[in-house]
Amino acid sequence: MRALSSVSDRELRERLTAAVSAERMAAADVIYHLVELDRRQLYREDACSSLYAYCVERLGYSEDGATKRMRVARISQQFPQILDELASGAIHLTGLFLLSGHLTEENVDRLLAEARGKSKRQLEELLARWFPKPDVAATITPSVPEPAQAELSTMSGAGSSGPPPAPPVPAARARVEPLSATTFRVEFTASAALRDKLEHARNLLSHAVPSGDLAALIERAIDELIAVETKRRSGTGKPRKHRQTKPGSRHVPVEVQRAVRERDEDQCAFVDAEGRRCSEKRFLTIEHLEPFALGGPTTVENCCLLCSSHNAYRARQVFGEEHVARKVEEARADRDAAAAEPAEPTEPAAPAAPPERDAFQKVQYALVHMGFKATQAKRALEELRRRGVEPQPAPLLRAAITVLMP
Repeated sequence: MRALSSVSDRELRERLTAAVSAERMAAADVIYHLVELDRRQLYREDACSSLYAYCVERLGYSEDGATKRMRVARISQQFPQILDELASGAIHLTGLFLLSGHLTEENVDRLLAEARGKSKRQLEELLARWFPKPDVAATITPSVPEPAQAELSTMSGAGSSGPPPAPPVPAARARVEPLSATTFRVEFTASAALRDKLEHARNLLSHAVPSGDLAALIERAIDELIAVETKRRSGTGKPRKHRQTKPGSRHVPVEVQRAVRERDEDQCAFVDAEGRRCSEKRFLTIEHLEPFALGGPTTVENCCLLCSSHNAYRARQVFGEEHVARKVEEARADRDAAAAEPAEPTEPAAPAAPPERDAFQKVQYALVHMGFKATQAKRALEELRRRGVEPQPAPLLRAAITVLMP
């Protein structure tokens, strides 16, 4: 700042023009580098599960800045000419981000030509002209909505929102906004069915939660959901008889799952060469450090949590790109074959067993092969039949395991 204070007005303007030009070239250069980094998937080596995570965690961009750069980097792989527009300053980064969802091989040249030199608002008007949307239904929104509706629409009691318009509208992305050090505004679009369930829960818990506060109701429901899912994944935590894993089985015993999740704190355990750990906590699976296919044991020491991105990265490291690509193609072919209509049978098929009986037989067979005694499995399924559990294999199996391992 001190150095600039002594320059002339003309030189200051010239320097600023040069700096802006350099900034535009640098922005295009950043996108070029992101494209190549994404192509090589190097973010995985740096303990990031995605290009977006790399932009936020390693490059220090804001969530909004990372989203824009990632989207422009991806679309520029299909239309490289957009980076020339960015470097020249003809279309700014936000403009390319707005255009990215609408560019096609047929319209890219004409749309870019019309977009040059326009502001964000002008680009929004351009896109509205090119891709018109249906009119919004006319509504009158009260400034202070009715209490019940306000609570249902804001989910946290913070802020206000009027009743939704009669015609359905596309669901907006859920938003979590901090209000203070200990409170948050949570906002999302709910279906009519969910609204009815919330009202039903409010009525059922009217004694426990007299105020009918939705935040309290939802917190109770989430606590219950977490407890159920934790029990399903890791058991109850009580010691139980250890069953020997059958040779060749990929099954990970519950006690191993629980120990691995506690040790890895429900977070991807991948660590890069500089000691940085992946921050991903979604889409986690328990994987073998020494691959199971190569004889790796299913022990706490040889298992860890990996996100889907780093699971694929490790598979490519161990088995090679060609092997993984072949397995992906085989899985896709099997999926397509299963989706195809079955061929006409050459002989009359035997009468199918009733769905309920078939489901109970399948689950009993699965429980026996998991190590339970046939008499135990039969008693558990008879109890579930009396309870009226849905006669479908997946929910029936989960319920049976819960009965057998309370």
